[in-house]
Amino acid sequence: MSNNFVVLDCDTGSDDAWALLFLLKADRVKKVKLLGVTCVNGNTTVENAVENTLKILELSNRSDIPVYKGSTSPLIPTPRAPDFPDFHGSDGFGCLPSKQKTVLSPKGESSVQALYEFACQYPKQVSYLLVGPLTNFALCLKVYQDFYNKVKDVFIMGGNSKGMGNTTKSAEFNFYSDPEAAHIVLSESRLTINILPWETCLLDTFMISLDWRLNVLGSHEHKAVQLLNDVEKVQYSKFNIADWTVCDAFLAAAFLFPEKFVIKDSFWNATVELHGGLTRGQMVLDHLRKDETNVRIIEKLNLEFFKQIALWSVDHEDFIEL
Repeated sequence: MSNNFVVLDCDTGSDDAWALLFLLKADRVKKVKLLGVTCVNGNTTVENAVENTLKILELSNRSDIPVYKGSTSPLIPTPRAPDFPDFHGSDGFGCLPSKQKTVLSPKGESSVQALYEFACQYPKQVSYLLVGPLTNFALCLKVYQDFYNKVKDVFIMGGNSKGMGNTTKSAEFNFYSDPEAAHIVLSESRLTINILPWETCLLDTFMISLDWRLNVLGSHEHKAVQLLNDVEKVQYSKFNIADWTVCDAFLAAAFLFPEKFVIKDSFWNATVELHGGLTRGQMVLDHLRKDETNVRIIEKLNLEFFKQIALWSVDHEDFIEL
């Protein structure tokens, strides 16, 4: 695919790591060109996100992919939901005692600067996959007024379309972690943003067994897969979860294989609630259809095809074809 450049902005926990593995494979087969990875505070500190990203790249023999450190906090601090489970662990990778530090280092430029420089280098040719809080992207919009004019398209894992939350009763984690940033990204949009909301990823509508993840996909000798086996065993056993939910990887798959993976989508005007006592961080759709469309909501995905994408991403012997 010519001129199909992509940048991943993430807060690297295990699902971000799988999104990165998908993009690395797509880069290797020249489906896309992965320009770099920008990191942000979210699942863990931005320092840990950088470390985890570099570790996946190291284990994948892709030290050529540049990594950048971004925002250390949201634009305006939002209290962490008191009952929100710490699924990823404080380091984002389950706090494994055996995990070795990476030998790689991030680039000196900030994530915000890198996001803009990629767009300047390849105007209207770069897709941005945002799978963490939107702080870096929002800051880039505010610092560089012409940034949106240079962007090809934006894909976001975050928000919710029906008011179902996973951090509070009404807000999804990435949007709740920096509601002001999410509001800026949507309200200042000059293109239709592709959004995979939390409801599309819910376990009762999109189930992949943890058994398949660990014993089929996890049987591959890929070093990054073996690390993520250990990480996800800790994470999922801690909360007694039997289904593998990797929302960030779902977004990467929707970007890479839109025709086969995305079954249903719809177009809306969306904004983000900032002041509601119970609804701060909730994405709100204009059901009255009064305002101009600014988002495409990905509503339904192909479960079996996702398994093939996951197998393909690590050259697993059980992979059939895409």
